[in-house]
Amino acid sequence: MAHGPDPVYILRGCESAVTCLKYWSNNVLYSGDQSGNIYIWDMETKRPVNKTIGHFGHSVLWIEFINDCLMVTQGRDGNVQFWNKTDDAWTKSDVIKSTSFGYCACSIVDNKIAIPTDSTSTIQLYDMGTMQCIGELKPDVSEQKYGMCMTVKSVESKILIGYENGCIASWDAKTLKMADKAQIHKESVMCLDYSSQSNFGISGSPDESLKSWSISENSTIIKRKEITAKNPGFTSISIRHDQKIFASGGWDSNVRIYSVKKLKPLAVLSYHKESVQCVTFSSDNILACGSKDHHISLWDIYR
Repeated sequence: MAHGPDPVYILRGCESAVTCLKYWSNNVLYSGDQSGNIYIWDMETKRPVNKTIGHFGHSVLWIEFINDCLMVTQGRDGNVQFWNKTDDAWTKSDVIKSTSFGYCACSIVDNKIAIPTDSTSTIQLYDMGTMQCIGELKPDVSEQKYGMCMTVKSVESKILIGYENGCIASWDAKTLKMADKAQIHKESVMCLDYSSQSNFGISGSPDESLKSWSISENSTIIKRKEITAKNPGFTSISIRHDQKIFASGGWDSNVRIYSVKKLKPLAVLSYHKESVQCVTFSSDNILACGSKDHHISLWDIYR
């Protein structure tokens, strides 16, 4: 695998470790940090234009936008907070008190929000209109122990959950029934992403392996190829919008770029000094990577 180019820019100014990233548009990037701060970055000036205390003293795990005037954030304080935008400022409007204080982030599907709980293997679904719990995704543990929910990804009407035991399950968001499960990893599923357009799934765990998989027409999860990296520990994965490449962030402080079609390793992006905790692409394919070293690196690669 070739070493990649230098980053096109480094965003500095985060108070602590960068824990999540979300593009609002190609010109605006939101980041959350370990201290509970939410930063809004102008991608033209490469400067923060605003800073909000989102989850005071607790890591911001997740930032998502429902529309131009409604944002949802999740922190390790157990709060899932809803924000309204007025006059270019965000103000808190509602909160859902969850029972989870771990690292598993929420996900949104069909006007519902999937929220991890402190109950083993269980995700609760809340209606975002009423803010009421309408059901839960809890697998049958009589024959198999799944452990804690580690990562959640919603795609169309599917909710994909990676568990502590290395299993990935696909749930139907309408019926709240498990469609299928597959033992993908030997250890915990630390991160996953899936593109329905290319029917390509990729996931990582604490070991050296990235595993690819797909979902058949009858919702069966099918194991595909495996990639072995030089160093263990994957924290984040993002498939680019055009489904040509994907990026993975790791404990070794590197970002690895692979092709989706052939799973060919393309480049290692080396800048950060500590673990890369989040990676995401803008719609114009600029890669943003956040690290424990308080920095966000921006990369223009294979466009």
